[in-house]
Amino acid sequence: MNDSISAVSKCVAGTLRRATRSIARVYDARLAPVGLTNTQFSILRAIERRDEPVRLTELAEELVFERTSLYRTLEPLARDGLVHLTNAGPRTKQVALTGKGARRIAKALPLWAAAQEEFVERFGRAAWNDVAARLAEIIDIGRAMPTDTK
Repeated sequence: MNDSISAVSKCVAGTLRRATRSIARVYDARLAPVGLTNTQFSILRAIERRDEPVRLTELAEELVFERTSLYRTLEPLARDGLVHLTNAGPRTKQVALTGKGARRIAKALPLWAAAQEEFVERFGRAAWNDVAARLAEIIDIGRAMPTDTK
């Protein structure tokens, strides 16, 4: 089969979603002992990288989340005392990591690192570096593409 036809017939969204789900299951299972999902861990780490509260709109943009989906994902983290949500303006919320959240990250980090190391070892470091760079390009393309075609 012609490569250009083959590439077009493989759904980008479906292929990426399946790859993400297959790896997310592993990370979710590895992080379960500390009570986090891989998505929650990623959010906590993104908040941790900042020295001050971050607006949800900024965090959503960085993590490629819909703002309402991010808020729903943050609710259990706030309920568990891992993050603190506050108003940053009349219609703007912000989030900050709590001490409990920082301690949870510290407990989760070795579990995440072990999963990361195992994947990279199996996949190959050079291959992963190449794929990670290409995935960053995919993220940029996805952000630049219009979501409505009207």
